[in-house]
Amino acid sequence: MSALRGGLTGTLRLGIVPTALPAASLLTTPFCERHPGARVGLESLSSAEITQGLAEFELDATMTYLDDEELRHVRRFPLYEERYVLLTPVAGPLGAATTARWAHAAVLPLCLLSPRMRNRRIIDECFAADGAKATPAIESDSVAGLYAHLPSGRWSSVISHAWLHMFGVPEGMRVVPLEGPAHGPRVGLVMARDDPPSVPAEALLTVAGGAGEGRAGRAAPHLSGRAWLRAS
Repeated sequence: MSALRGGLTGTLRLGIVPTALPAASLLTTPFCERHPGARVGLESLSSAEITQGLAEFELDATMTYLDDEELRHVRRFPLYEERYVLLTPVAGPLGAATTARWAHAAVLPLCLLSPRMRNRRIIDECFAADGAKATPAIESDSVAGLYAHLPSGRWSSVISHAWLHMFGVPEGMRVVPLEGPAHGPRVGLVMARDDPPSVPAEALLTVAGGAGEGRAGRAAPHLSGRAWLRAS
C-alpha cells in the first residue's frame, strides 16, 4: 500500500553468492534510481546460506546458481551464463597461449576458492572432465583473497569472466580462455514462492527485465548486452 501511495520504501534483502557480486551493481543501482525511497541490504552468502535464508524468509531475493539442487519451492529467472578463464603470469608457461586446456592449467601454481564454495565445486568438475585434478596451494573464501595473491607473479587462478568487470586484469597477468563446455552454469535471480509475493523482490525483478513467471526462461535483456558478459 505504501508503494501505491508514495513509491516503494523499506529494504530489499538481497543475498548473493560471492562469485556473482560483480553483477550486483547492474541491478541494485537502477533499482535505487527507480525507487529512491527504498534501500538495499546486500549480503555475500554461500549457496547453503542462501537456501536457508530463502526457506526462513530472511531474504527477499538472491543471485545464485540456478542449478543448485538444494533450492526448492522457488522462482528462477536467468541472468547470464558463467564462462571460465585462466588468469596467469605473462612470463609463465601459459603466458603466451591463446587458449588452454583445463589439464594444462591444473599443473600451474594455483590459488582457487575453497571447496565449500559452489563455484569451486563447478571448477573441480571442469578439471575432472579433462582428466585432471587441481591441487591449489592457496584457497580463499573470497574473490578478493584470490586477487590479493595474483600481483606477485607467482600464482595463476581460474575465475569467472564476470569478475573482470570489477577486478580487471592485474599488472603482469593475462587472460587465457579455457577450452570447456559450450554452456557454463547459469546465474540468476531466485525468489521464494511467497503469497503474497515480496514487493521489493518484484520491483527488482522488473528492473532485471522480467515481467513475470512466464519469462523465466529468458535472460534479462539489459544484462545480456553488457560488454563484461561477453569477455572471454
